[in-house]
Amino acid sequence: MEDNIIILEDDQGNQVEFAAIDVFELNDNTYFALLEIMDNEESDEVLIMKVAGIDTEDPELVMVEDEDELQAAFEEFLKRDEEMMDQ
Repeated sequence: MEDNIIILEDDQGNQVEFAAIDVFELNDNTYFALLEIMDNEESDEVLIMKVAGIDTEDPELVMVEDEDELQAAFEEFLKRDEEMMDQ
């Protein structure tokens, strides 16, 4: 699990650890499904973030601002998660 840890900065400048539980492509975008790690335990709330600037030297994870895009990405994550559970 250590290899899947991503550290992001919140609005107050605090570092927050997340476990990357899935990375997937949808409509020419790359998305990460993340779970926040609190007190060495993963939360059960999935955070979907998009990779911006993937073709640059400095790609970054950003919040998905468009509600329709976020919903489509979350549905894709759920579909992929269900497929993995069926295997």
